[in-house]
Amino acid sequence: MLLRCVESLGQLIPHQYFEITIVVCDNNNQPMAAELLTSIQAAAQHPVEYVHEAKAGIPFARNAALQTARSLTPNWIAFVDDDEVLDPNWLVEMAEAIQNWPAEIYHGWTQSTPEDLDAPWAFHRPKNKRASGAVMATAGTDNVLFSTKAVDGLMFDEALRFSGGEDLDFFYRATDRGAKIIWVPTAIARESTPLSRLSFQYQVRRAYSVANVQAYISRKRLGARRAITKTTPKAFGRLLGGIAGTLGSSFMLLVNQHRGRQMLLSSAKKVASSIGLLRGVNMKLGNIYQKIDGS
Repeated sequence: MLLRCVESLGQLIPHQYFEITIVVCDNNNQPMAAELLTSIQAAAQHPVEYVHEAKAGIPFARNAALQTARSLTPNWIAFVDDDEVLDPNWLVEMAEAIQNWPAEIYHGWTQSTPEDLDAPWAFHRPKNKRASGAVMATAGTDNVLFSTKAVDGLMFDEALRFSGGEDLDFFYRATDRGAKIIWVPTAIARESTPLSRLSFQYQVRRAYSVANVQAYISRKRLGARRAITKTTPKAFGRLLGGIAGTLGSSFMLLVNQHRGRQMLLSSAKKVASSIGLLRGVNMKLGNIYQKIDGS
């Protein structure tokens, strides 16, 4: 998985704006085997900086990678997940975005496609919901390029160790102090959603986790009173919608199995999301990433 990602970095079409060094952060209790590191260095076709972070948790890994990148004193830093591959023209598209829309942060489009399109609960397909150049409130680290100055002094919140969302929190803090984030749908990363993440249970748990950390971040940014006022109506609205949808899906399953399953999953995710919002605004975090998923 990591090797395919690094290979895609080695196949990027060069651009005069950028000179690439790849930072690989190994978030395991033991450093990776020398043979694997050698294979990664050979596939990269660019200099590789390897850093080992033994403390488990995505924020620890991202902080180690960020600090290593900063030590190289670059003008720009990019993050991409290890289960993704970048399109060869990714650098070119990002360079054009910098010319067209001056900003500090550029977020590309990660297209997630189910590993098995016929899996019972595989309904998601890649869909772009924003216009090129749209301004965003925050970003993820799955496909992002940012100026080092825009995040000077910022670190990923290690309290979000296994909950996810530390990237959203990180970039919210950047925009809160004046940085601008631009959407670049032509800068594409691709990933395949594994079967383990296509199950009904995982998707419902994921919906809970996303809402949970969003509410947690909202309270961090806005304070308890404003966050609770903003979150509570949303939570109860989703709860009622989920309950109504669950009842409707019972009838739909009798008429159209595919559509009925889709309604049932959507409704269950709304209920889980409502619970996640209420727990998150009370600073109660989940741990969806405590168990490693993948290799």
